[in-house]
This record gives sequence, structure tokens and C-alpha cells, in this order.
Amino acid sequence: MLAVILCIVAALVAFVAGRRSLPAGVLTVLATGYAYGIVRANVLEISSHFIFDAAVVGLYAARLLNLINPARNAPFRQLKRWVGVLMLWPMVLFLIPVHDTLIRLVGLRGNAFLLPFLLIGALLGQKELNRLALGVAVLNFLAFILAGVEFFVGLEPFFPQNALTQLIYASNDIANFTAYRIPSSFIGAHAYAGTMVMTIPLLLGACVQKRQHLWQRYFLFSVLFVSILGVFLSGSRSHFGVMVVVLLVSTFSGHLKLSTRMVWLIALCSVGLIVASEERLQRFTTLSDTESVTQRIASSVNGTMLELAGKYPLGKGLGGGGSSIPYFLHDLFQDSTAIENEYGRILLDLGIPGVCLWAGFIVWVFTRPIAYRKDPWSFGRRLAWFTAVAYFATGLIGIGLLTSIPQTCLLLLTTGWIAAPRERETSACQAPEAKPQPVIPVWQYDQPL
Repeated sequence: MLAVILCIVAALVAFVAGRRSLPAGVLTVLATGYAYGIVRANVLEISSHFIFDAAVVGLYAARLLNLINPARNAPFRQLKRWVGVLMLWPMVLFLIPVHDTLIRLVGLRGNAFLLPFLLIGALLGQKELNRLALGVAVLNFLAFILAGVEFFVGLEPFFPQNALTQLIYASNDIANFTAYRIPSSFIGAHAYAGTMVMTIPLLLGACVQKRQHLWQRYFLFSVLFVSILGVFLSGSRSHFGVMVVVLLVSTFSGHLKLSTRMVWLIALCSVGLIVASEERLQRFTTLSDTESVTQRIASSVNGTMLELAGKYPLGKGLGGGGSSIPYFLHDLFQDSTAIENEYGRILLDLGIPGVCLWAGFIVWVFTRPIAYRKDPWSFGRRLAWFTAVAYFATGLIGIGLLTSIPQTCLLLLTTGWIAAPRERETSACQAPEAKPQPVIPVWQYDQPL
């Protein structure tokens, strides 16, 4: 009964917040996602699995008109078409009764339910991004505080051992199998790390905004510091790899002033000293075993993927990938195929047509010329571009890219933001320029403001 009440409250709060403003609605959904893991672990009811979903539905209901209104520019129209096609194909497969209806609903959730966040990201303007960044900074800071307590006190006071926390307690491979990966308040350590990495472009992009108050800059910079530490606390190697890409791009970008770059380097060196002094933060060092990493990539891409394509050209039916099926539905789905490849999971769910649709969409997104030279958020957009590229690439060696809470929402929101940005905003006191600003591909843009 408590879980049902929480679902209703989450939906209502997200709806009211979404009606008030887009950033408020998105932050409500993200806050629900941040708390989802720890709440679900302590409220052992079937309905607790739908608390986050209820918040998402509340946001969709609040912003329905914005999502279905005619597109205001060509990139947004194209994005809407892609979202429509990507959602339509799973809906068609849902009508084919290959598996139990509940299993097909799980498959529909993992392949279509969160895709409107692509459109929500495209609706974000400069003011919305600034507000969203500050809200996300607060959430990251609270998550780090809980992660720090778990690091010193342990996980038991926050995550009781039950069917929902088996994965958390199975991840005790830190410091020669003497410690657990830290999940903070998330459903697992991977969800914590992925969420922290996905927020780095937003936080760092907000830090360099000229109109930010001084206290906001200091706060955002401090949260960036603890967010990076959170990735090491989680012990996730794949998310560490993506974070390294983002940090390298941010450090050597021509967008940062020399003084800002020096402070940023000092902060990164400080993180390095902390990590070097604590063995429990050094799981990423196992990446030095290049042979095992190469074998995993080769088996995921060259072997399993091709074998599944030949065996299941039209997939195994919606939900056939077996991803994110709750424990109380395991009896309804016995034909599970183990695969460490998100595109392999899509293949099992949607078949070769579904994989081709996603491949076409990814190519379309990352070939958009979207960076305006005088866009205040061009630096954050550039970091977001590289972050999204890295995560879609890691889908080849892992699963959960489209089902991680709330990382998937942030990934899709970011992807929509870089694929169909709002037209360049001008202040009320400034007349619009007669000549439009030149647009260049984001991968070619590395000039200081």
C-alpha cells in the first residue's frame, strides 16, 4: 500500500512541477530516479518498481502539448520523426503475442517509454539549462554525502539484503574482494557512476557561464569535484573510461581560459592524489589487463552479435532480450539469452530492423551541425556530444544503456539537446542580427569565445 501511495505522489508532484516549468518537472523526475534504488530496496512491494515510471508519466502529462505541438525548426521536426519511428516499431511488436503480455510491457518500457526525453532535451534553452544544472548539482551533492557515509559505515543500514539488492551485495570485488562498490542511493554502483558522468557536461557548461553568480560557480565546481570522486567510489570501469574521455576533452578544449584551466587541472590532480591514497578507489587499474578487455569486446561484437543476427533476424519478440525483467516476472520468462551488448539486446527485442533504426538515428544525431560560435552553452554542448558518443559506443560491451535509472533519462535528454538545439536566444534589449550566425560541426569547433 505504501508503494502505491508513493507512485501516486510521484506522479502528482512531477505533474505539478512540470506544469510550473520544464526544469522543475525534469528535476522532479531525476530526484525520483536518484532516490529510486534506496526506496525500492526498503519498500518490498511490487508497486515500488513503478515509482519512477509514475513520475515520468506525470511529467509527460504536464508537457504533452509541448511534445505534440508542431515543430518550430527543421532539426526539431526531424528529431520528432525519428522519435516517432523508434517508438512505433516496438509498439507494433507489442501486438505480436510471442511472450506473455507483462513481458512485452517490460520490453516496451525498455525500448520506447523513455524516448520522449529526446524531445524534452530539445526544448531546453539557456535559462532552463542554468536552472537544471543547479538542481542537478544539489542532487549530486546529496548523493555524494550518502556515498561517503556508505564508504565508512557500510551498506547494511541503507540497503537490507533481499531479492532487490542481490546485485549490490554480489559486487564485492573492491580491494581484493574485501569491500563493496558504492551505490549511493541508486539501484546499483553502475547507475550511480553513469549518472555522475552524464552530469559533467551540464555542470561544467554551467560553470563557464558569464552570468553565473560567484557562489554558484564555486558550488558547481565543488560538486564537479565530488561527482568525479563518486565515479571512483562506484568502482565502475566502463564509466571511468567515459569520464576520462570527457575530462580530457574539457581540459584541452580551447574554450577554457588559462586561469580556469589551471584551477581545473589542480582539482583533477587533487582527485588523483585522493584516489592514489585509497585502494578501494582503484578498481579501474584492472583495465591494464588488456587481453581480457579485448576478448570481451571481440566476443560481444564479432561473435555473439553476428550469431544472434543469423539466428533471430526478427528478434525473439518484444522483451525477448530479457533486460530489466523484475524478479516477480521471472517465472513468465524462461528463454533468456545472456549477452553483454546493448545492441544485441535490441536485436533480441526488435530484430535487425530495430538495430538498423537505432544505427540510423545515432548516425543522424552525431552528424548534425549544431554549434553556434556565440552560443554561451557551446562548451557544454561540445562536452555533451563527446559524452553521448562515448556512451553509445560502450553499448557494444555492456547492457543497460536504455534502462538505467536515471542515467538513461539524462543520456536521451542530452542527445535531444545536441541534436535539435533551440534557436540562438537574444536579449530583449538587443536587436536580432540580420545575418545568422555560422553553424559548424561540433567536432570541428575548438575556438575560444
